[in-house]
Amino acid sequence: MAVVFEVSGQMAMFRKPYTTTSSISFAFPPPTAIAGLISGIVGISNGSEDDSCNAKYWEALSGTKVSVALLSNISWMWHAINFWNVKQPQKSPHIQVKHQFVIKPKYRIFVDGEIEDKLRYMLEGNCFKFTPYLGTAYAIADVIYIGQFRSEPLVDDVVAVDSVVPWNEKVRVLNILDIGGAFKEEMPFKMDTTRKLVESIEVLYAPSPQKKLLINKGAGDVTKCGNDVVAWFPRW
Repeated sequence: MAVVFEVSGQMAMFRKPYTTTSSISFAFPPPTAIAGLISGIVGISNGSEDDSCNAKYWEALSGTKVSVALLSNISWMWHAINFWNVKQPQKSPHIQVKHQFVIKPKYRIFVDGEIEDKLRYMLEGNCFKFTPYLGTAYAIADVIYIGQFRSEPLVDDVVAVDSVVPWNEKVRVLNILDIGGAFKEEMPFKMDTTRKLVESIEVLYAPSPQKKLLINKGAGDVTKCGNDVVAWFPRW
């Protein structure tokens, strides 16, 4: 079984960790951001009362797998945000840092693991322990529960995938010219309980929700979940 819910908002900012002078965003939440979102909805403590770097919810998410689908076209906005100049306050008390935001995003999240029952309970009641947001605290998320569905195996050798596709050497995109290409990038996949990056993963995704990647079935963990064909990230 898998719990499915949708998140949307006026904006999102999932910062790419390698950016320095400006903050550039991923188009959708990486697995690490989905882990934080799930934990916030359920109310798993991150242990920040002991150390601000703690992320103890990773212990509770062990063995969970997730997937994410883009439901809106990717639209960007740049905006300069004021920060305290802690490095050289004598020059200027403030600095401006450019931020890239996803505008009016909407995503569908799929969750399979022991956290399912708690997550379903909170989503059904529309009552969350912590305010859900899309990457940054001022990008508040609207959350809608879709349902709980069985992950059903696929019989076709070629499948049109609704979700982002974790990339590996077995993945073959069979319609890449027909859909105008595909995006490929590396993003954080898993952290430890002190927020240190443990593992990254490469992903493929189509340029718009209307254009689905057509891939070979043996490319990875791909199942039917409700009305969607989903490519799952590995279990944490």
